[in-house]
Amino acid sequence: MRVVFLGTPEFAVPSLDALYEHAEVVGAVCQPDRERDRKGRIIEGAVKRRAEELGIPVYQFEKIRRDGVETLRALAPDVMITCAYGQILSQEILDIAPLGVLNVHGSVLPKYRGSAPIQRALINGEKKTGVTIMKTDIGMDTGAILSMKELEINGDDYVGDLYEKLSCVGADLLIKTLDGYLSGEIIPVPQNDALATQAPPLKKEEAYLDFTRSAESVRNVIRGFGYGVCEFRDEQLKIYRAEAIDDCGENTAGTVVTAVKHDFIVACGSGALAISELQACGKKRMKTADFLNGVHVMPGEILRKFGGNR
Repeated sequence: MRVVFLGTPEFAVPSLDALYEHAEVVGAVCQPDRERDRKGRIIEGAVKRRAEELGIPVYQFEKIRRDGVETLRALAPDVMITCAYGQILSQEILDIAPLGVLNVHGSVLPKYRGSAPIQRALINGEKKTGVTIMKTDIGMDTGAILSMKELEINGDDYVGDLYEKLSCVGADLLIKTLDGYLSGEIIPVPQNDALATQAPPLKKEEAYLDFTRSAESVRNVIRGFGYGVCEFRDEQLKIYRAEAIDDCGENTAGTVVTAVKHDFIVACGSGALAISELQACGKKRMKTADFLNGVHVMPGEILRKFGGNR
């Protein structure tokens, strides 16, 4: 079976590895290399690096709908697999492989259609998520479902943790589903559009912490982004790890309640946030104890929404 794989970030690597062991992967299509390190050197995407290690030809198109059609046709795939590729495919491309295009999506569809399903699930405080294998159509994650697997979200899962778990679940589910799909045992089931929710790309402003919300809601933003941003002493402060705790008395939202040794507790609209890992402007990421060892924080000081009114 000839397969073309379309994916870009680390999330897609386990699926590529699983396909490589299971089929003839005749090409890997990735987004163009756009990221650069601090010295201006290009950072290659995770799928590109892995495909080159495996000896799989790599193709990168600025706009696949415009530039990739003839190349994909020449590869003559039986089926194409997408996983966090990052571009929308045209009907012309969807029609190239006789068995169509299957997609590995990081949610239980039809919930969280879009490019940020894992982050949105955490930000919204979901207790469960999962992976869906679907047959891609022209819409945004609207294709018929072939299989899905749910996964409990642990209370200590942050976006990196959940990415890793779901990427492995997705790779395993993909191979099982592909076998059933090819044999005709798995029949695509249309999604119920009435139950659909969206997972649009994240905007940086969504990481600006609003302490007037509940402590759990504030923490969920940190979990979903991998960090949250606020303002302390007129400078940016990033919070990477925190716990939501019970109310610490009557305090204005954003007020520092305790700042002693490893305890850095900030009042929220309800409950309080116990910060355990953070990064001050111009400093390295560090544990709270190390931060408080170098910065004398007084109870009553205020953490504000970044860019907000003073």
